[in-house]
Amino acid sequence: MNTIKSTTSLLLFLSALFLCSFSSGLFPTMLGYADEAILVLALIILTLNFCTSKKKSRFFLLLWAYLIYSLINSAVSRFNPNLFYAFLQALIHMKLFVVAYVSVGLFLASRSGIKIAKNLYFIFIILFAVGMIANYIFGASWNNLLSSEPIQYRYGFIRPAGYFGHYAPNSYFFSLILITLFMLSTKNLIIDKSVQVRKFYLLIVIDFLAAYPLTVRKGLFMIIPYGLYILSLLNPTKRAVFTVCASVFIAGFIFFISDSDMFLDTISNFNNFFTDDHAYIRGLIVYYGFSLFSEFFPLGVGNGLYGTYFSNMNSSVYEYVGLNLDVLTSDSGALLGVYDSGISAFIAESGFIGFVLAIFIIKEFFNYNKKHLDSYNYKIFKIITYFALILSITEPVWQNGFFTTFYTSSLLYIYSKNYRYKINGAWRKITSTSASPPLNQETTIAEAP
Repeated sequence: MNTIKSTTSLLLFLSALFLCSFSSGLFPTMLGYADEAILVLALIILTLNFCTSKKKSRFFLLLWAYLIYSLINSAVSRFNPNLFYAFLQALIHMKLFVVAYVSVGLFLASRSGIKIAKNLYFIFIILFAVGMIANYIFGASWNNLLSSEPIQYRYGFIRPAGYFGHYAPNSYFFSLILITLFMLSTKNLIIDKSVQVRKFYLLIVIDFLAAYPLTVRKGLFMIIPYGLYILSLLNPTKRAVFTVCASVFIAGFIFFISDSDMFLDTISNFNNFFTDDHAYIRGLIVYYGFSLFSEFFPLGVGNGLYGTYFSNMNSSVYEYVGLNLDVLTSDSGALLGVYDSGISAFIAESGFIGFVLAIFIIKEFFNYNKKHLDSYNYKIFKIITYFALILSITEPVWQNGFFTTFYTSSLLYIYSKNYRYKINGAWRKITSTSASPPLNQETTIAEAP
């Protein structure tokens, strides 16, 4: 992003990103396509930068390889997709990574990036807190004000619209800020392993307790990448001890909640991923998504035809797998309940070749952030990004405007806390003399990427 050096560009881009949080709730008609608009703007910025920079972006080249491939696999599809919609859907599949990549580039080129990123992040936190408090004070009347969704209750709690007009974004945001603030609260050149282990157990308890008032279990996926991060800190012996202790803790925790509605619902839903002998829409989308991936290997069925917004306009794939469209169609003619698994929709539409191209795009996204973050901040980046990848099994988070907004704001906040220890432009390992740990404290040096 060397040619984009305007603080104004960053401010305008992040302001548009901020407006995505209004896309359902306050102004659903006016800003319903705000996330698509910001995606197109990001693509324009990427293209302009590529054309004017001497050093060409591999991310840009890989992205366009995937977009061109999406036109090819759609052109040969037996289901006759609309090529324009196919191209847009392919771009939407990469929304999270494209928007985050451009945002980081603009941040790094801006002199006021740190202040802008911090202000954006804490505005979101305040709005989230105010929205949740107001929702539980005013109850159903708040939902009627902010959300067009039918009022629902789960586990004895009203499903809160919060500030974002829908219950799922509340969980997305809570999980992302929890892990980001948890790790940045003790950021140091010296990583205290014992503190990180204690945080892991505390995270499980907080995330589970929050699942009840938020009425969603998605945040519990965060346990997986955070647990892997803890393992990466430990030597082989202590890694084995931690694995045993964590397994015993989680097993005891599961036994304690085994009779709860949340646990029983989760197990039932998970089991429905492996069969089509049920009416659970998310389970059917996952099951048929992987079935289509296998049957139409290696090209897929074509973008915009399965499990995505544009599949509203062509029902042939749903008819092919035998999904009952009468159950999936609302009074307005739109499909309901099919946008529940980002990875299933992606692999069904883009096939094996598209999946491989996506891996290369994501890998380049990791490499880009590794070059610009110190080692501790890069670990936080990996946790929230792995969370997004894992969560895509049950949510369309790569394609979701809310998650993209929250993820990007968290990532930029991580960048605002980045400590740049460089020698001749390269990261260097920090020696213990740089910041000596207290005596008798088990620590490890935070090594640079």
